[in-house]
Amino acid sequence: MTKKTPEKYLMLAGASAIALSLFAPVATAQEGGEQEVRRTLGTVLVTTQKTEESIQDVPIAVSAFDEEALEKLQLTGGPDLVRSIPNVSFSKANFGGSYNFKIRGIGADLVAQSGDAGVGVHQNDVPLTANRLFEAEFYDVERVETLRGPQGTLYGRNATGGVINVITAKPVFEEFQADLNLTYGNYNTFKAKGMLNVPLGEKAAFRLAGSLLQRDGYVDNVITGNDIDDRDLYGFRATLAVEPTDRLRGFISYDYFEEDDSRLRSGKQLCDKDPFLTSFANIPIGGADQIYTTLGCQEAALSQSNERVNSAGTLGGGLGIAAGLLNGDAFTDPLIQDLRKIESAFDPAYKADQELFTWKAEFDLTDSLLLTYLGSYNETSAVSVEDYNKIAPNVAFNDLSAIPPGLSPTADLYNALFPGGVVNDPQLGASNTFRTFDISGGGSEQTTHELRLQSDFDGRFNFNLGAISVDFEAIDPNDPTAGYVVLSNTLTGLTQFNNATGGAVFGGPVPIDTSGATVGPITNFSGFGGNYFRSLSPYRLESFAVFGEGYFDLTDDLQLTIGLRYTDDQKEQDNIPTALFVPNPNAQADLSPQPIPGNDNDDAGDGSYNVAFEETTGRIGLDWQPDFSFTDDTLIYGFYSRGYKGGGINPPQPAGANNFPQTFDPEFIDSYEIGTKNTLASGALQLNATGFYYNYEGYQITQIVNRSSANFNIDAKLQGFELETIWNPASTFVINANLGLLDTEIQDTYAIDVLDRTNGRADLITLKNAASYSNCVVSAQGYATILGAIQAGVLGAGDTAGLCVGAFAGAEAAFGVPDVTYTDSNGVTRTIGGLTPFDGDAKDLDGNSIPGAPETTLSLGAEYTFEGVFGGAWDARIRGDYYYQGDSFSRVWNTTGDELESWNNLNLAVVFFNDEKGLEFEIFGKNVTDEEVITGRYLTDDSSGLFSNIFLTEPRLYGVRLRKSW
Repeated sequence: MTKKTPEKYLMLAGASAIALSLFAPVATAQEGGEQEVRRTLGTVLVTTQKTEESIQDVPIAVSAFDEEALEKLQLTGGPDLVRSIPNVSFSKANFGGSYNFKIRGIGADLVAQSGDAGVGVHQNDVPLTANRLFEAEFYDVERVETLRGPQGTLYGRNATGGVINVITAKPVFEEFQADLNLTYGNYNTFKAKGMLNVPLGEKAAFRLAGSLLQRDGYVDNVITGNDIDDRDLYGFRATLAVEPTDRLRGFISYDYFEEDDSRLRSGKQLCDKDPFLTSFANIPIGGADQIYTTLGCQEAALSQSNERVNSAGTLGGGLGIAAGLLNGDAFTDPLIQDLRKIESAFDPAYKADQELFTWKAEFDLTDSLLLTYLGSYNETSAVSVEDYNKIAPNVAFNDLSAIPPGLSPTADLYNALFPGGVVNDPQLGASNTFRTFDISGGGSEQTTHELRLQSDFDGRFNFNLGAISVDFEAIDPNDPTAGYVVLSNTLTGLTQFNNATGGAVFGGPVPIDTSGATVGPITNFSGFGGNYFRSLSPYRLESFAVFGEGYFDLTDDLQLTIGLRYTDDQKEQDNIPTALFVPNPNAQADLSPQPIPGNDNDDAGDGSYNVAFEETTGRIGLDWQPDFSFTDDTLIYGFYSRGYKGGGINPPQPAGANNFPQTFDPEFIDSYEIGTKNTLASGALQLNATGFYYNYEGYQITQIVNRSSANFNIDAKLQGFELETIWNPASTFVINANLGLLDTEIQDTYAIDVLDRTNGRADLITLKNAASYSNCVVSAQGYATILGAIQAGVLGAGDTAGLCVGAFAGAEAAFGVPDVTYTDSNGVTRTIGGLTPFDGDAKDLDGNSIPGAPETTLSLGAEYTFEGVFGGAWDARIRGDYYYQGDSFSRVWNTTGDELESWNNLNLAVVFFNDEKGLEFEIFGKNVTDEEVITGRYLTDDSSGLFSNIFLTEPRLYGVRLRKSW
């Protein structure tokens, strides 16, 4: 049957950057009655320049996968794309549903509500600031395109790394279609995907598609005895397409996604425990001073980080000591070494949903002019609740119940507040052990409008002009799940002690949250308590851009492209300082925007920060299609592109703090790229190659400073090479490969490594700040001098707590302590008193690699089809895919602890299919060698003890899949 498929809605499907699908072999007669089977590789139409073109004719480095290719390559969702695209890496991130998809080393190494992604995610050309690429699986898609390199002209929000564009399947006119795809595998995995296409006369059609995934967890919680990190999610899409006239066509689509399970936001916590110092410079250190000598964790390779954090080096653990609940480290047992086993009093909870409306209309003004309008409305929400440490304490809180009443007022108060050593926390319940949980979440709304005018003249000049507006807002303070929250029963216990003593600790009563919603295992949570840490960044974006490209045919085979884009980004973020331990006579903490007296209105003088960025970017280049005798078709291109990504506003700081600049600068990239795309051997071989060089100014990275994510800018140079090929040596045999080589170098940058603030210098020492639980550096001689004064009785036990708060600053002469020199974060040499605290000695990062930028990626695949099995009605296909990713680093310091080891992945599949009956049966395996891979690492801040959260790939998966098409 011939499908009546308007080209406007269903285009030829291939796969990969070079199509994996084959056209049916064509038999041609030869002399003597013999036949030759002509092998012709399929191609794929893409919209990388916002007009339909063959992928081999587009002068852009792009990979594209249709639905058949996604099935063949076992690319079930966004994270899997890394295995089939050169110079791409992927890792989950620490907050909410965030992730870091990097192309050529460029992604999202910043943490800020107002930060933009380096790789833009689009669906049907709509830019999605908030999206579910990490959680959802692909279903009923026409193709998935990935553009590599800065998109400085046509694509919205100026993605500096590239763009992922998911093109969903559209309704097909005048034909009924249906498809059902069922999968069952290990971990009790059940998947169902389906599609129903119904024609509505000759001018309209309706398409309904859906997807369901349910499986057991990959991780064991040894405390509850449950498997966690399971999946329970579904989505559906309804699309109506109409073509009322030959000149007017359009569609409207509704997407819905929902997830409710125990997905882990971050994986196992790793640490090389930093022990207490018992002596320094041969001077004994007493217990009251030892607690300021541990930072929690110390620098070590991830493979050697197999211990628990020293809780005394954390805010919750340290304040537990201050409240009398603990005497030292609460985590003294050995760590369970299995990376897929955690310890948590509660199982994690994860919920996410998305509603996306998309509408598009196309009108042929003339035979050569097309006017397109594209609009969307996107609403998302997500919340994740999990154990902050994922390790259980083995040291209980102090129990003073054996002390009779009346002997000690302090003991009487302690027993009244914490009977039997039990803290009654309204959010975390009653427990006699240290508990810390966090919540990461929030919602967003976005509206976009785009208008384009494209030409298709017969002459030498064509153009593509357009304008787009994006309105986005996120984080509602009245939503208790919005923002980032850390809850600990030691924080609550110290707040209870403060309030019971009339505000003696914090200078007044602090509101304790006692009523509100239940969020996963967290109860009585309104979001307005002063007994927990909550970071809020209500954010609003208004972005407008006009863009255009002109295409000039200089000759019949040489084209000049010139593109420009003007972007205006207006960003606003409310100033809401954290309310932890802030005295307030009211029952709730004040989380309204706080004006900063004396500041300009744009600098939170009116309670909100406002920044604006206006830039003009673009590209210029040539593409040449010569007629070579040794190729069937050849495209050679060279382009210069200027890319840009807006700056933003750092998260809030505690009231009155000035630990880092409140804003960060934009990124700029000058990109130089040459490439070639070739078809050879009568269409049986395709070979594409690309080389690029980037000069990067202001790449945005993050570092946690005093419980907030501070973002900074660095300069870098990047260069690389990419090779993609597919060969069809026989009509039933296909081989494909791609290779990515990447070299990145940070330029002229100094920065303080929080894991090595002394920069390895023996004349400096890092200590814990007893007030904020951040860390500071003082001279080793100065520290030894204070210890000597304590031993001599000149100072009291515990007085080393004063070093990080500046209690001895300026007293160097009195103690006979000389000055020290250090390098600050600007690379400037400074001199400071030996008893005066400072942040640390900055390291020279010149020549270091950008995080998440492996030097090598390699993909190899092969498939063979056995025709006419089972009596001739069926065919069988075997396929294998191998992927290798080289070493990379998780941070710009490139230390031993930052190194992410190289890894590989092997997928295998056997498929039996009957095209005539629309039947397909597959036996598959993913990661068949069961490699346990750490793809990313998140280093926490000083007040958390500098532990590392790691992110893993999926374990070995296998199963069967059955598909029926009508």
